[in-house]
Amino acid sequence: MIDNNIIQSLGAGSGIDTPNLVKQLVEIERAAPQARIDSKTELAETRISDFGLLNSALSTLKDAAAVLTDPEALFSKSASFTESDALVPLELSTEVEPGSYSFNVSQIAKAHTMAFSGFSSPADAVGEGTLTFNFGTWLRDGNGDIDTGTPGAFTQNTDKESQTITIDATNNSLEGLRDAINAADMGVSANIIFDGTNYNLSIVAESGASNELEISVAESGGSPTNTDNNDLSRFAFLQDKAGFEAADAQGGQNAMLSLNGIAIERSTNTIDDIVDGLKIDVLKTMDAADLVTITVTEDKAFAEQNIRDFVDAYNGFLEVIDPLFGESEQEDEDGEVQVVTGSLANDALAKSLLTQIRNVIASSIPGLADSNFTAMTNIGIRTELDGTISINEEDFQRAFDDNFEDVQKLLAPSTATSNNDIFINSYNDKTLAGEYEVVVTQAPSAGLYEGAAFSGLTFPLDTTGKDYTFVFDVNGTNTAELTLATGTYDSEAELATAIQSLINSDSLVASAGVSVAVSYNAVSGGLDFTSSSYGASSNVSVLTSSADAIADLGLAVGAGTPGTTVAGTINGKAAFGSANVLLPALGEAGEGLALVVGGAGGSATVNFSRGFAGELERLLDSFMTSSGVIATRTETLEGNIESYEAEQERLERRISAYEERLLNQFIAMERILSSLSTSETFLDNLIESLPFTSSKD
Repeated sequence: MIDNNIIQSLGAGSGIDTPNLVKQLVEIERAAPQARIDSKTELAETRISDFGLLNSALSTLKDAAAVLTDPEALFSKSASFTESDALVPLELSTEVEPGSYSFNVSQIAKAHTMAFSGFSSPADAVGEGTLTFNFGTWLRDGNGDIDTGTPGAFTQNTDKESQTITIDATNNSLEGLRDAINAADMGVSANIIFDGTNYNLSIVAESGASNELEISVAESGGSPTNTDNNDLSRFAFLQDKAGFEAADAQGGQNAMLSLNGIAIERSTNTIDDIVDGLKIDVLKTMDAADLVTITVTEDKAFAEQNIRDFVDAYNGFLEVIDPLFGESEQEDEDGEVQVVTGSLANDALAKSLLTQIRNVIASSIPGLADSNFTAMTNIGIRTELDGTISINEEDFQRAFDDNFEDVQKLLAPSTATSNNDIFINSYNDKTLAGEYEVVVTQAPSAGLYEGAAFSGLTFPLDTTGKDYTFVFDVNGTNTAELTLATGTYDSEAELATAIQSLINSDSLVASAGVSVAVSYNAVSGGLDFTSSSYGASSNVSVLTSSADAIADLGLAVGAGTPGTTVAGTINGKAAFGSANVLLPALGEAGEGLALVVGGAGGSATVNFSRGFAGELERLLDSFMTSSGVIATRTETLEGNIESYEAEQERLERRISAYEERLLNQFIAMERILSSLSTSETFLDNLIESLPFTSSKD
């Protein structure tokens, strides 16, 4: 800050308004460089703001493109169905094939329900011990009652494990029993119902004929025969317990229906595995002549509207960004209209974004195979002279009417293969769309244990008195010691299914996520145990086996044949094999592709296309990532602003020095003038004192 004494001294001798003169000279010196800094800073700040607007507009456009990659947008189905209170559709997904599906319901599924009565309070003691729940099917007479006179009337469901609950001093009450059953989470529910006089325990199994319940009881310190109705044994539900039918309120049964004349049976009334993508609810039986018909068609109108919405979104995108790249009219502070050029008009990077977007719209989409359409123009989408896009209605409607499947391929991601044993399972953002040649040099296989031929077995097979016990190793996981349940097996296939269920339901195997498929081999006459996994680590072995299992079932202790890992090439370059999945090498065009290869191997030409919407979405994503063009350009501009701030600081220092120099120069001038003024006064006085020079003379 300039000292006030200095300022006061300026102009004192000369009479010149020196402070104002210095100020004007400083402003003149500052004006040009300050204008350059302000202009560059303002432009950079405007560009940062405009890149933000561009990023927002790109995000909106990306959302519009993403709609077209969603199966619901292009593959949506519509359905009409017969109004009925017997069967109703619940869900319809994109997987449903168009067609007509006619249903008739002859029987609905029911759950086995039991009622145990005669309790005065929910707190009544029930006794201590264990209850074991077995799941299966009761043989019933013509009235639906359990046939107690038939040996083996209950057939256990070998696909479901028995469940045991314990009642002790901590839960010895009707409420405790109810809670223990529900906490077991075994598909059985229990409730206490008050009928106005007594409290009753209702036990309900899952619906279905093979989910009926057999309950055995072992009382603490008592007899395990379940023949009395004392304490916990009153809840036994066994064939040899007299009078147990009174608790059998409703038997379990399957839903029976037909689809287009084909008989279907399911254990539940909510069914989603008859037609892919269609979920129905069976409510009541129907007359044999009645039908509920569900007609499924492609929802072309919905897909068409989504494409029209994208066209509008793209043109709206151009409208938003046009002022950033072109000229627009704006009013200044005085209300006068000025033509303003957008801040990004001369930004090469920003302009390249628009060029790339327009190229995707105008160019062929890579990776499309066996399609009549490869570019947007094929379905009537045209680019106008002003850059907007429009729809040629005649071509657009023709494409939807005649080649709707090709419209779907053009817009949404799709894959294709020349060999159904080799197909694309997945891809990622790095995968380039295109055509890939795949050659499998080693087909994958699963580990296999082949049992010896059965010895002396006839079917139906009664395993009473036999000990079929064994331990398996499945992909390195050992099962517990397993024993095949005693019973009658009608066929080799039923026996194989029972052993498969026994192995796969083992807790050690289940927790490891491994499993086996067991089948009867009619050629070898024995059982084949095939791992569900492929690759060199896949194997099935028998670690221990009882004498009966070895002699009768051919399950000798020994290792099976390990599986093999797939090997091959993609576009002539060695690929990486993992079990039955072939992966391109890192850095290759196909990086990210996962090709699933079946046991037949061979070769194939596979195609991967992101579709127009996928290609555009991927491009827009690349612009907007943290390392994309917009973020990089914004970072550069922010760096420029920092350099302009440094330039401003240098200017301030230079101007300050310049102002100080001017002040010093003017102070020196004032001193000279002051000195001259003093000399003038001295001389005037001297002259006045000389004779003949005085003004008085």
